[in-house]
Amino acid sequence: MRKIDFIIVGAMKAGTNSLALQLNSNPQVCIPLKEAHFFDNEENFSKGVEWYESFFKECSIDNVIGEKTPTYSYSEKVPRRIYDYNSDVKLVWIFRNPVDRAYSNYWHAVKLGSEKYSFEKAVKLEPKRIEQNIFKGYLKRSIYIEQIERYLEFFKLKNMHFLLFEEFVKNPTENMRMLFEFLNIPFNNFQYKDEIKNITVVPRMPRLLRKTREAIGEKSLIYRGIRFLATRGKKPGYAKISPELRAELNKHFEEHNEKLKDLTGLNIAAWKKK
Repeated sequence: MRKIDFIIVGAMKAGTNSLALQLNSNPQVCIPLKEAHFFDNEENFSKGVEWYESFFKECSIDNVIGEKTPTYSYSEKVPRRIYDYNSDVKLVWIFRNPVDRAYSNYWHAVKLGSEKYSFEKAVKLEPKRIEQNIFKGYLKRSIYIEQIERYLEFFKLKNMHFLLFEEFVKNPTENMRMLFEFLNIPFNNFQYKDEIKNITVVPRMPRLLRKTREAIGEKSLIYRGIRFLATRGKKPGYAKISPELRAELNKHFEEHNEKLKDLTGLNIAAWKKK
């Protein structure tokens, strides 16, 4: 198999699943909806390129082939590994209001039983917690400029395409047209799919879910069963963030967002209105 053509590298909880779904509506595109986690997972990476490329065995040699793993944007070791695999690969980024993304990331962790603190406390403890577990960096993962700069050590800006989640939701057709143009794919085959993917559901029995995960691991059938029952029949969504905390976090991200705007040319004015 030839090397894949593009990777949606992030950001998590910013619409990467929906983006992959829309891309797959074009018969010329093949992108598995399941995340490969090759470049960021040591066990998978040790299996080698043949294992990775077998992940795309359902794709035709004539397809434009891609993958989606949003942790790639955050993991420091990934850019070099992707470059060594294919220095010409195209990189797709989609960004969301950093406060909303961080808050959604937190509730996703609650859903999985991997978070015991309130959002306010988790944010306050983040600098210490992140030393033991980088994925407790809810705010850190929303500093997009740092992630792009790591990739710029290996890739040119012309290899990257940037989208805003808010603009994608508001005008999906135009955003997909520009993305298809970046990927050199004709746009006339595109059919928008009106689906929302990967919506967070706050579980019942969060403490039981968390304790089970801590005791026997996330791969156990018991944990998976409890997780299924904890969310079955529940409506998606979670409580709104307090205006005071939002204002504080907006200030936290302000400088980073301005650098992002200057580098990418994205119009992030909508982020300032919340």
